[in-house]
Amino acid sequence: MLRRHLLASSTAISSRSFSKKAARRAAAVATPAAANSSEFKVTPAAVAAEAKEVFKMMFGTFTILLGSGLGIGYAVENYKRMHPPTPPGQLLEITVNGQRSVVHAQVRGGRQGTTSKGTVLLDGSLGETSFDWDKVIAALPEDTAVVAIDRPGLAFSTPSPLPRTSETISKEYQQVLSQLNVTGPLVLVGHGTGGYHMRQLAADLAPTGGNVTVAGLVLLDAMHESVTPALDRISPHVHEALASRRQNAATLLKMSHVGVVRLVHTVQAKRNAERFSATSLPYVDYFTPSPPHRRGIVHENEGVDVIETNLTTSPLPRLSVPVVVLSHGNHTMFMSMKMEPGITNDVVEQMETQWAAGQAALAELSATSVHRILRDAGHDIAHDKPDVVAKAILAVLHESRGDADAGLRSLDDTV
Repeated sequence: MLRRHLLASSTAISSRSFSKKAARRAAAVATPAAANSSEFKVTPAAVAAEAKEVFKMMFGTFTILLGSGLGIGYAVENYKRMHPPTPPGQLLEITVNGQRSVVHAQVRGGRQGTTSKGTVLLDGSLGETSFDWDKVIAALPEDTAVVAIDRPGLAFSTPSPLPRTSETISKEYQQVLSQLNVTGPLVLVGHGTGGYHMRQLAADLAPTGGNVTVAGLVLLDAMHESVTPALDRISPHVHEALASRRQNAATLLKMSHVGVVRLVHTVQAKRNAERFSATSLPYVDYFTPSPPHRRGIVHENEGVDVIETNLTTSPLPRLSVPVVVLSHGNHTMFMSMKMEPGITNDVVEQMETQWAAGQAALAELSATSVHRILRDAGHDIAHDKPDVVAKAILAVLHESRGDADAGLRSLDDTV
């Protein structure tokens, strides 16, 4: 009641003050005849003065609300930063090219260092973390050893000042595997830009002759270095739209400091709950909107051009191990770009055609490969079709052991 009374009193005072101001301004601009008349006449100038006062009041209120909202958002982000949850995995200290980082790794299933069943190494796309794989891990047999990490700068891993190139990330993975005592065959799984990193790691491990060998790769709608230039050539509109999208990462970083990204993430609670398990979701809700994680995404985004230039000028050798390529088939990947100028349905289909060509090129990286298009899956295949991903991983393991019937041929064309 007190709060309601104070609010009403404040409103009444403001209204009286406002009315007096408006009356004085109206009187000042009224015609002489109106000024001498006993009845006040409304003139266009009086209406304009009144409207100006209303605008000033509304703008002032909006400014106060905006400032208050940003202040609250900033306070929330700082509170979150000072009260982080305990990471569910292991924290491993690594040093690459003299630069130290602490990497968060989740190791599940099997036995650490096992050689009998092999180990699955999971690497997500730009900004993705170990938590993006929880559904795939759940779909794998419990005796399958799985390693998923948060790359430096993402989620619970500390940042590294090194450029986020595939060469750097491959070295980081090798140190993680060494600290976890992982030996025997590895199945390397990469989604999006993670495909670049897993291809680099396969090339780096091939000549070492050590205890870690590569059994094969599973590439989930992975990027191919030929696609970005091909998309740019479709039209200037596509080039500008892609450049704008790349700039979005820096914009989101700025907005994350005042809680705007966290607010949007909260609004998307239903979508997030569908993508992540109940175990992973609280961690994802904590770090995904945070400034450190958004900064890590910006850092990774800056490395993509370098990665693609390196692969174009110095191609990696062909792979001598089995490769499974799983690609999206529902043509929704570029749909959101239709909001950009000049991006029509026809342009979107041209972009899908170029992406499909890149997927076919990935299947040509090895003489032993299969390419499957998942007709009702989008780009986030690990979230959309975790069972199919798990089946592909097991097929590669069987293929590497010489079990052809349970190997690549077991992946039918109807997935």
